[in-house]
Amino acid sequence: MKRLPIRLLRFLVLAMMLINSVPARAQQSVVHLPDIYVTSDNYSIHVSHKAGAQPSKVPVLLIHGSWVNSQTWDFPGRSVMDSLAVLGYDVYALDLRGMGGSLPAPAIPTDYFPIDILGRVRDAAAVAGYIRNNTGRVPVVIGWSQGGLITGLLAASDPQHQLAAGVGLLSTAPGGFVIPQNLFGDVPRILFSQFPEALAPTQSEIDEIIFGTDPLTGKSTISPDALAIFSSSPFLQPDSSIAVVEEVNICPLSPPVVNVCPAQTLPWGNITVPALVVDGALDLLVGEDLANTLFESLGSTNKQLIVLPRNSHGWFLEDNHHATMRVFDHFLSQF
Repeated sequence: MKRLPIRLLRFLVLAMMLINSVPARAQQSVVHLPDIYVTSDNYSIHVSHKAGAQPSKVPVLLIHGSWVNSQTWDFPGRSVMDSLAVLGYDVYALDLRGMGGSLPAPAIPTDYFPIDILGRVRDAAAVAGYIRNNTGRVPVVIGWSQGGLITGLLAASDPQHQLAAGVGLLSTAPGGFVIPQNLFGDVPRILFSQFPEALAPTQSEIDEIIFGTDPLTGKSTISPDALAIFSSSPFLQPDSSIAVVEEVNICPLSPPVVNVCPAQTLPWGNITVPALVVDGALDLLVGEDLANTLFESLGSTNKQLIVLPRNSHGWFLEDNHHATMRVFDHFLSQF
């Protein structure tokens, strides 16, 4: 009878320790470290940098897609950077040339006309090299949409694995994005006339291409408040029309001004590092079939394919953000 209170006390003390330890990890502070600037060609490439209190895991380089910048990865309430930093990763997100804070040096208004995807691959290589040289570890490179194509080009041209220890190819089409007929919009004008310097999406294109409609609820995959933030400056901005055309699957029909179509010619089989392919089944630009084609095309023996049944192109920004974040840590934990 006398031992019961002692055993009960020990149990309560242990329970309190466990309860207190869980929030401690969940609420671990995220440190927004000083911004980094890396020179690539004549551009000063801006890089955001975040980590937890004690970063101990592999550095991660995040590469955004068309019409956006590094803030895509640090979206209010849905920050991929924060989610990874809390888990102990050293997280970097660049602004590709012409986007966000990445301007010509010295800084002048961006001229979008000479910006193409291969130039942006050089941006990614410069930043990946900077991370390797300053941390002693080769980063895992994760790209979304156009950023996935850039990530693929980077890894395919890096046989010694000095720039990418692994790759994440998010919402990435193996041979160029499919443009739905009802959203074809200005594409013919861009292809068959003089190229404008910059191209901006319409609100309807954002609604239908980047996000979608949940088949179970009938509602948008992103809340109106979050969509309003995504559609506003500085999250959304004009982009290089040449880079946008290069990433779609009608590139061979374009005028001679576009000499290289990276989305069509990328040697996916040259990628041999661990790879993660993720897309939403509702993605009109890629979708399950093309995601599977990309997965099968990779030369990696260590690779994972995840198709999220209720998500679209911008799946990591959609309303089930906390659930989709699990795919990152599950893949990254092997490094």
